[in-house]
Amino acid sequence: MIADYTSGGITQCDFVLSGSISQLQFSPGGFKLLTLPNAGGSSVWSEALSFELLQRCFRATLIKTEMEIEYFPMGGSMTDYLCSICGCDVAVSVTRAMKYRGDYTQEDAELLLNKKLKGVVRSNHNAVTRWSKQILHIWASSAMIAKTVACVYDCIDPKIKANTVVLITTAAQSPFIFENG
Repeated sequence: MIADYTSGGITQCDFVLSGSISQLQFSPGGFKLLTLPNAGGSSVWSEALSFELLQRCFRATLIKTEMEIEYFPMGGSMTDYLCSICGCDVAVSVTRAMKYRGDYTQEDAELLLNKKLKGVVRSNHNAVTRWSKQILHIWASSAMIAKTVACVYDCIDPKIKANTVVLITTAAQSPFIFENG
């Protein structure tokens, strides 16, 4: 899917730490994402661990962080980081699928996918730097939420899915990814 510049798709995986987060040895790229300022919000852990997952599974190397990617015009949707996978420049946007109260519904998943995939299209269009592919990395706080997002994906307008790969990662044992802090 990464080397095919014309199509996207969806894939899923599980994330389970073998120890505590304090014991994790970050790669240089993951450490950079963890320690440098991003564009705001509480997404530092999700972004750094997203890169670590791609680095360990696909030997990704970090090219630019969120604040190093240039856009024109400025002020629109931004990509969280740019990396290289198998010789392809891949932009990655990271988000979290969760709900604090109540059940995560198909409507929640549809809202998340539409918002984030439209943001991917906008960031692709406005980026000064060019890349081959975009990954929308969605951290899911439970297997049920991951399943809901995956089921709704097929109903999303193909124009906004474009050539984006949606990676859903279930991280049910890692609540710190979903905490605001």
